Amino acid sequence: MKRILIVIDGSANDAESLTSARNITQLTGAQLTVAHARMPAHTIMGAGEMTFVGDSSERSAEAGARAEAAFAEICGDVPGARYLNFEASCDSIISALGYSYDLIMVERLSSEDGPTADNLNAALFETGRPVLLIPPRADGASADRVAIAWNGTMQNARAIKSALPLLQGAKDIVLLKGSGAGAVDMGPLSEYLATYDLSTRVVDYDSERLTARGRGRALITSVLQLDANLLVTGAFGESRPSVLAGLGRATRKIVTAAPFSVLLQS
Repeated sequence: MKRILIVIDGSANDAESLTSARNITQLTGAQLTVAHARMPAHTIMGAGEMTFVGDSSERSAEAGARAEAAFAEICGDVPGARYLNFEASCDSIISALGYSYDLIMVERLSSEDGPTADNLNAALFETGRPVLLIPPRADGASADRVAIAWNGTMQNARAIKSALPLLQGAKDIVLLKGSGAGAVDMGPLSEYLATYDLSTRVVDYDSERLTARGRGRALITSVLQLDANLLVTGAFGESRPSVLAGLGRATRKIVTAAPFSVLLQS
């Protein structure tokens, strides 16, 4: 893993997001790019005779100053870290640049619609890259205790392959095995990870006779019981503008409720 991208917008939680970015950068030795989505100084609003130009220059300058100050405080001493300004939305920046990075970091969603859903959709479905969903907490993302939700799918296989640089530093790696239709043979995956000198153990969790959202909740509960701080899983579904409706119900539950970091790949 050589390059990591995170996009910030000058909001109050930028410092927490950048703390996570710093942690993962130091863990992997990657180069960090922090892109600031700068709001336009002037916008055209209305239509016809009611059209007028709004002046957002003061708010734009304030947001930019906050974003740059947060970068300087949290990541200013990180070797190779750089700060870029773009007059574009966060999702547009992710769509345009994401393919040229090995990992895209995105804040955990608080709801299933709006700009944050656009950001996740762009990262998951428009870049071909893994996405690290980071929790809203001050100590930031880490990966010393990892849970892998393995269900034998292509999406999960991609996510696990992408997570290998993070798994290298883990003290404990657990393969979560669902029950019923979700049960798969963990032997081949354990053998695959062993070739990378990664020791794993298997833990069963009950996912039988549950709704899709129920399976998402059961997975979150299992990760919390393990005291893991990273979940690796696939993202199932397709992109739809401004909403997560295209994602499977279990995935939607995880991306809006998980209090730990989640590495996803579609």
